[in-house]
Amino acid sequence: MNKFLQKGMIFVISLVLGIVLMTQIRTAGNILGSIDAVEKTGQLNEELTRLNIEKNKLREELEALKEDNREREERQQKTEEELNRLKEELEKHQIISGYYDVKGPGVIITIDADPNSYVSLASSHQYILALISYLNNAGVEAISINGQRYTNYTEIVPVLNHINVNGVAMVLPLEIKAIGNPRTIEASLNFVGGIVMQLTQIGFTVEYELYEKPKEIFIYRFDGEKQFQYAVPIIDEGI
Repeated sequence: MNKFLQKGMIFVISLVLGIVLMTQIRTAGNILGSIDAVEKTGQLNEELTRLNIEKNKLREELEALKEDNREREERQQKTEEELNRLKEELEKHQIISGYYDVKGPGVIITIDADPNSYVSLASSHQYILALISYLNNAGVEAISINGQRYTNYTEIVPVLNHINVNGVAMVLPLEIKAIGNPRTIEASLNFVGGIVMQLTQIGFTVEYELYEKPKEIFIYRFDGEKQFQYAVPIIDEGI
């Protein structure tokens, strides 16, 4: 009986020890697993923090790039606007200088005289100059005399019994085309004591026709070329 009892007790003790040992192993495993999980969580948090910092840096860089791009677009837009303004200004100066064919509403004036009259263009050329001044005062944008474009450099010179315009001899009848507001031009020509009355008083006949939209007058560009011998452009070296 004692042997069986001893064996039984040894078995029970061994069983208890085994259970205790297994419990300790499991407990240790759980503890170690918990430590690994804590470490992994810490690592993940550190990685997340690093990624957030990197994301914020990238976001700042993106915002900086957007701002830089916006400033570039604004500068480009201002440059394009300035370029368009200069192109428009150049085109206006080219029209004024007579280097473009132009068309538009206006008035065609015909000046003539009876073949038997003693009226002379050469002796009356100042009246033609006055007529041009009247047209300019009426705001016309282009003028031609018998097909010759009138510009700031045009000379109207009396020669014998005729006049030269841009070096080209002109005889009666004179056809003067003017592009502008037809009604304004008509009012400028016809007021009492104006140029039309003065021309008729010295023996010329003056007729005119209004060209209002959609009718248009065509005036060709100036064929000559102005050479500047004395005027030199001033260039700002600070630009």
